[in-house]
Amino acid sequence: MTSPLNTSSLHRASLERLLAELEFLHSNNQITDHAHATIQQSLAGTREKIRITKFVVTCNVAHTKKGEAELQVDKGQVVEVLDDDDTHWFMGRIRGGDGAVGWLPKNKFRMGD
Repeated sequence: MTSPLNTSSLHRASLERLLAELEFLHSNNQITDHAHATIQQSLAGTREKIRITKFVVTCNVAHTKKGEAELQVDKGQVVEVLDDDDTHWFMGRIRGGDGAVGWLPKNKFRMGD
C-alpha cells in the first residue's frame, strides 16, 4: 500500500513529466499553440491541486488577447507562470481567475506580486 505522501510525490512527478513532454512537443512544433494552451487548460485543476507554479509576475501594462491561445490581462493582475522557456512569452494563468491557461508577452510583466 502506498502512503499519501508517496502518492502525492508520484502525482507531482507524473504531472511534471507530462508537462515536460508537452513542452518538448510544443517547442518542436509537433502541436500548435492552441492545442498546447488547450492541454494546459485541461491540466489546470490538477496543477492547482498539486501546486505546480514556477513563479508569479504582475502585469504592468494591460494585454489584449490577440489569439485563442492568449490570455486577456489587466494592469495589476498577478499571473502564475507555468512555463517561461519561450524568449518572449509566458504560459500562465491569472491568480484568482477562472483557471484559464494561455500565453502572455513577457515584456508586460514584472517579477513578483
